[in-house]
Amino acid sequence: MLYKKILFIFFAMLLSNCTTGNLIKNKSYTPLINSYSNKGFALIYSEELYKQKVISKKIDERSLTILQNKLRTNTLVKITNLLNNKTIIGTVEKNLKYPSFNNSVISIRIANELNLDINQPYVEILEITENSIFVAKKAKTY
Repeated sequence: MLYKKILFIFFAMLLSNCTTGNLIKNKSYTPLINSYSNKGFALIYSEELYKQKVISKKIDERSLTILQNKLRTNTLVKITNLLNNKTIIGTVEKNLKYPSFNNSVISIRIANELNLDINQPYVEILEITENSIFVAKKAKTY
């Protein structure tokens, strides 16, 4: 008789501890906005290209700016050298005319920072949306 009570209590505890609902709630997330992305060959700016009228605008050689037709002015972009995975963040200047084979025109500084091959500057350009970055404030470490 005692074993029946113990067995009944055991099964009652086993059944009362089972849950029918989901314990893990799926967090709702907002998918990333389809931002612009392009892989291709960039054109490295030089004064000769401007003099030959291949490019319709001058670029400061020491700036971190690129010229891109598909993006708006002052858009932040992440430029990646696909051969060595070095990246740099730059801004887009005004639209201009350049050869359609190239996906953008970059300054010499960007090419040097990314260690691009001048003969084949293969890069990826990703638009950085405002929601995907933040600015960290000054912190003190001891």
